[in-house]
Amino acid sequence: MGSRLIGYGSYLPEKIMTNQDFEKIMDTTDEWIVQRTGMRTRHFAADNETVVDMAAVAAQRALDNAGMTIDDIDMIICATTSPELDFPSVGVQVLGRLGASRNQPAFDVRGACTGYIYAMHCARAFFTAGMHQRIMLIGAEKMTRFVDFNDRSTAVLFGDGAGALIFEHSSSGYSGIIDTVVMADGREFDMLHGTPDHKIAMNGPETYKRAVTCMPEAASYIMEHAGISADNVDWIIPHQANLRIINSGAQRLGFPLNKIIVTVDKHANTSGASGVLALSYALDNDIIKKGQLILYPAFGSGLTWGAALIRI
Repeated sequence: MGSRLIGYGSYLPEKIMTNQDFEKIMDTTDEWIVQRTGMRTRHFAADNETVVDMAAVAAQRALDNAGMTIDDIDMIICATTSPELDFPSVGVQVLGRLGASRNQPAFDVRGACTGYIYAMHCARAFFTAGMHQRIMLIGAEKMTRFVDFNDRSTAVLFGDGAGALIFEHSSSGYSGIIDTVVMADGREFDMLHGTPDHKIAMNGPETYKRAVTCMPEAASYIMEHAGISADNVDWIIPHQANLRIINSGAQRLGFPLNKIIVTVDKHANTSGASGVLALSYALDNDIIKKGQLILYPAFGSGLTWGAALIRI
C-alpha cells in the first residue's frame, strides 16, 4: 500500500531581508554570512502575519494545484515549531480557515527542523494502515519570532514561510512516500533549543558536527532499507540549514552537488517548512520531473533527525 503526490503549494512572505540589510543593524558582513552559511536572502513575515496565515495560503494553493477543496482532504498533519497559540493546533486552525465541514482530523507535530520528515512518517503509517485516502502535509514556520538581533551568530540564519503537499492513497508501494525513518536523542537537547524568553540558543560548532553525521546516517539507512544506492536517486533535498552542512553531507553520501536541491541561499533556514518549500521551488521551476526519486534527510533540535524516500 502506497501513496502518490497529487498537489503542492507554498507561500513566502513579501518582505525579503538581505545580508546587506543585516550589515546595517549589526556587526556582520555579506561575505561573513555567505562564507559560513551560504545564505544571501530570507523572507520575514509581517508583524501581524501568523503561522496559520501562511499555512492556510500554502494549503489553498496545494488544493488549487490538485483541483480539490478542503473537504476532499481526510487529514491534515502540520509540522511547526513556532505557533503563536499553544492550542489549538495550526492544522485545526487551517481546517477552520479554509471552511472544512467534514470534521476531518488535524494535528501538529513538533520535530523542529525534522518536523516535515516526522509528518511524512505519520502519513506513511496512516496510508499503510489503510485508514485515510488523502492526507495534506504542511510545514509552516515564523522563526523570526525567535530571532535575537543582538546575536549575530543566529540572527542571520532563519526565515519564514510555509509549504503544503497532498498525498493520495495508491495501490503502488513504490510511489509517493516510499519509506521513512525518524530518530531522536533527548540527551543533547541543550545543543539547540528555545529559551524561556523565546530566543534561540545554539552551540553552533557542536550542532554542525552532529548534523553532518546524522543526516547522512539517516539517508544511508533509507537507501540500504530500500536496496538502492546513491546512483538510483535522482535528487536529494536536504534540510536547508547551512550550505556547508549540505555540501559535507553530499560528500559523505557520494552525491554530486548537481543532484542537490539548494534553496538555503534564497530562504535561509525555515525549520519545519524547509523541505516542503525546497520541493515546491524545484517543482515550480521544473527542476524535478514526474517519476523521479527524491531522498529527503533532515536534522534539528531535540536532537531529532531522519529521512524520507519519495517518488514524485
